[in-house]
Amino acid sequence: MKLASQIQSSIEILDQILLRHKPLPIAMKDWASNNRYAGVRDRATIINILNAALRQKISSSYVMDGEDSRAIIIGSLIREFQFKISNLSKLFNNEKYAPESLSENELELLNSAKDRLSNANIFVKNDVPECTIDEYQRTFGDTLDAQLSSMSGMPDLDIRVNTLKSNLDKVELALKKFHPIRTAYSPFGMRVKSGGLEYKFPNLEKTLSYAKGQIEIQNEGSQISAILSGAGPGMQVLDYCAGHGGKAAILSMLMKNSGQLYLNDIDQSRLINVPSRMKRLGVKNYQIINYQDSKNKLAQFFDIVFLDAPCSGSGTWRRKPDLKWKFNQEKLDNNLKDQKLILSEAKHAVKIGGKLIYVTCSLFDSENDQQIRNFLQNEKGFRLVNYQKQWPFGIKNMPTNAKNKHTETLLLSPMTNNTDGFFVAILERLE
Repeated sequence: MKLASQIQSSIEILDQILLRHKPLPIAMKDWASNNRYAGVRDRATIINILNAALRQKISSSYVMDGEDSRAIIIGSLIREFQFKISNLSKLFNNEKYAPESLSENELELLNSAKDRLSNANIFVKNDVPECTIDEYQRTFGDTLDAQLSSMSGMPDLDIRVNTLKSNLDKVELALKKFHPIRTAYSPFGMRVKSGGLEYKFPNLEKTLSYAKGQIEIQNEGSQISAILSGAGPGMQVLDYCAGHGGKAAILSMLMKNSGQLYLNDIDQSRLINVPSRMKRLGVKNYQIINYQDSKNKLAQFFDIVFLDAPCSGSGTWRRKPDLKWKFNQEKLDNNLKDQKLILSEAKHAVKIGGKLIYVTCSLFDSENDQQIRNFLQNEKGFRLVNYQKQWPFGIKNMPTNAKNKHTETLLLSPMTNNTDGFFVAILERLE
């Protein structure tokens, strides 16, 4: 397919996403099944265009003065991929399978786009739901604009090396054709950089390294949160909201497959594929439990309770851009209730001297520091531990905090750390 026809196909697929409320993966799958001539590279380019359009949906709508798919696609092509107007005019040429030619009005809007956007509201310029601005303001303060501007770009792809099966040097050599670089903070991390409009990330799950359990696809921010747990050999660790087992796998690695790792989730169906995942990774020191059935005998039992709490996911919205436009205040309020409830339940499992690790992939103060302040006001038997004291690899690669207040807890952000957004609070039980 030529780029012009890829753009036209992107407009048609975006219609399905916006008008029929189809999730991007489903809309893309439906399109691919009806257009089998499209190759792997074609699909990759179209997905990149669609993700950019969803990341920069409202700024593109604003500069093109329209909320239709064509306007959003045109806006995102100049916003994210820096297309010149002359190049767009060649692609929007009204030929077969290509988009209709740019109108005089569209050309006028494109010529004034930069000036108009500079005067737009901050939530428009930075493509976030209007209802979230107060949350971001409380988190970032004076750095708000700079932080938000980094949240609409194409993210990289991170890998975690599984030291139960291999090491960084060996995996780096095995994957050298993909040009991975080492991550800044996690000593287990490597990164494949994103590469623009026509770039296709390698399918690392088809590599021998993945099949042998030597690597996992895992953002460096997620790795950092697990490292900060302090998990080590011989410990008793509970992953309270284990989901599909991604954090549990790195916790076991840090424990060197010794001690005992318990996986719990309120939705036990999420744990169905955990055994096959752990088998591939060589994890043996785990068991799946229903904590509610065992909570009496497991009271004050664990050295570490790792709580990856349900949240808005705002720290991952650049990776899953369709989710941010489904977010609303009601969803946030429900998250806050769930987080409070889970904290109140999970605290009982921590032994005296043990630690409760509260983690979200959110950038919202109410889900992060405010939630911890509320918890500590009611729970005098816990204290907050500075994350820097828990980091085991020295000051040289200490994760930089993305916020300049409440710095005992850690916030990671795309701008400050080039990771997804993650929050980590370490709570020690005193009595």
